[in-house]
Amino acid sequence: MESSTPYKTLQPGDMLNWYRIERILGRGGFGVIYLATDTNLDHLVAIKEYIPSDVATRSEDSQVHPITEDHSKMFRWGMDRFIKEARNLVKFKHPNIVRVMSVFQQNNTAYMVMEFEEGEELRSYLKRSDANTEHNLKALILPISQGLAEVHRHGFVHRDIKPANILVRRNGSPVLLDFGSARNAGRFTQQQNMTALVSAGYAPLEQYNGDGDEQQGPWTDIYALGGVLYYAITGNDPADSTRRGAAMLNDAKDPLVPVIKLGKGRYSDAFLSAIDWALRFKIADRPQTLADWMPALLGDKTVKDAQQSSGDWVDGGGFGSEQITQLDSLTLQEMSDATVLSRDRTPSVRGAIQRPVPDSKQRRNGSLRALAWLSLVLFVSASAIWVGQERPDIVDGVIDSLYRGDGGEAAAEEEAKQAALKLAEQEAAEKAKADALIAAEQKAQAEREEAAKVKQAEEEANAAQAAALAEQEAEAARAQEEIRQAAEDAELERRRLETRLKRKLNRALTDARVALTRGDLNAAQRQLDTAKGIGISDTRMYKLETDLQTALEEYYKPVSDDDFDIVMRMFDSLKRAIENKDISAVERLTTSSDQVQLFAALIKRFEKIEIEITGIKVRNADKSISGQLKIKSMVRSNGDRATPSDAYRNRTIKSRRVNGRWSVIDW
Repeated sequence: MESSTPYKTLQPGDMLNWYRIERILGRGGFGVIYLATDTNLDHLVAIKEYIPSDVATRSEDSQVHPITEDHSKMFRWGMDRFIKEARNLVKFKHPNIVRVMSVFQQNNTAYMVMEFEEGEELRSYLKRSDANTEHNLKALILPISQGLAEVHRHGFVHRDIKPANILVRRNGSPVLLDFGSARNAGRFTQQQNMTALVSAGYAPLEQYNGDGDEQQGPWTDIYALGGVLYYAITGNDPADSTRRGAAMLNDAKDPLVPVIKLGKGRYSDAFLSAIDWALRFKIADRPQTLADWMPALLGDKTVKDAQQSSGDWVDGGGFGSEQITQLDSLTLQEMSDATVLSRDRTPSVRGAIQRPVPDSKQRRNGSLRALAWLSLVLFVSASAIWVGQERPDIVDGVIDSLYRGDGGEAAAEEEAKQAALKLAEQEAAEKAKADALIAAEQKAQAEREEAAKVKQAEEEANAAQAAALAEQEAEAARAQEEIRQAAEDAELERRRLETRLKRKLNRALTDARVALTRGDLNAAQRQLDTAKGIGISDTRMYKLETDLQTALEEYYKPVSDDDFDIVMRMFDSLKRAIENKDISAVERLTTSSDQVQLFAALIKRFEKIEIEITGIKVRNADKSISGQLKIKSMVRSNGDRATPSDAYRNRTIKSRRVNGRWSVIDW
């Protein structure tokens, strides 16, 4: 996180023990990173100097001091922590993380010596035509994740992963830089403005909480890695987590558009879903370790599968032979070991009480039984009516038997019995028919109800399918519109940014050239560093760098005897020009100033002017030679001799070597 507070830096050529400062590589809130030469082993290193801009400054003797006495305690606490962290970071030994080699104290502050890595910053690298394919992104992110697992295993989180801190070497291998924000996962009791370093878009919300170090862990770095992949796919930084939190607090839409929408069709759904998983807003919703995340990101498991069974991958699962990389068991086991900072964030599941559901089949059968009994009653009544209508002989015989005369009672009783038996048989037959009819009616009713249910289910399914299809089409249209709008916005922003960067580049190169012309090499180097940091290639930059290097070589070359002779001849030529009253020669040898006008007036008024040059001094510090020009006497045409006042008698004359040439005399 860059600081806008100016402070003095060490200069090229300054020595720290046996390290010679070459130039500034970068600045940050906690200090400055220099490119330096290890003069013992004759190789380049990067040295980070602890000089927090908000509490410390540098004096003329290169010593670093707190700004005020009130800042002294915070400055000392921060320096002790800087040294302790360097001693912890030296434990990290992995080819894909920058190595810390030593730490020492000098100039009342501390210095961390790291390997100097050469390569291309990730933002610049991703501008190549094939750099952001899914194949290449997986090949880049796996080594970084393996190195990061080493950091997590030692109990640290990086806390500042972003494209600017990932360098791609010439051989294509990535390296993770700048562990200046790395912190052990414990709570610190000192003032928190020394720890709250964030990079907008790549820092989850827990990093904005000055008292929230205990909430940070591997999941914090995983969020940032997801942000790096989001940038690689979309070309835009993710929405800042503070904006996301504000939106959710106000029940608004999350401003972070899921990458599965923006990268649809160009990347696999599994790859995009894993990135969105890493960028979940809540800590508990994210992967808790790299071992949780990597199978979903690099393999063929879905996010849901990875959430439920990441252990299966550690125990022996892996990628198919067709995958971009082989995430073997040992790699995942190492990542799984790096869980010292994770915590159990699995939400509890409560049991639900099951309530009895009414048996619709029993209700239906009861209705059928009621209908059947009603049919039976109606059928029996109809049977009775049919017996009276269709067999009147039986009924009439019974009635006649009951009303016969004497002697016929027995016969009538017998006939009545026979008639009753026939009637009972007839009723039994009719009852059997009625039972069969009831059974058939029950079966038909059940079939009708089942058919009605099937039809209703089909109609509901068709309606649901139509609604889902309509929603999918609407969502696809919205996503397409968002993609189109995002692309237009991104292109507009890219053009605006390109215009601003070109203006900034032209301004920096112009200022650097002006500073170089006037011999201000420090200002020229600062402007050149600014131009380089813009990230736009320009041939003027390389020419300026060559000229600046030549000027630096010239700057460190001491004043020679030949230089001294050149300036002495200039001084002598000025003396003779004044004595010979050659005002044009005086103007040619000196800068334009009031002194030229003064001597022009003296030459007109006096016949002879006697000059003496004394007190010659050579200064290697600013490559200058100076002396004292003294008017001894002035003689008029009538022979009168005059002596000038003290204010006009002596003046300092000086010439400086700039870019290999000695300037005209300044007086």
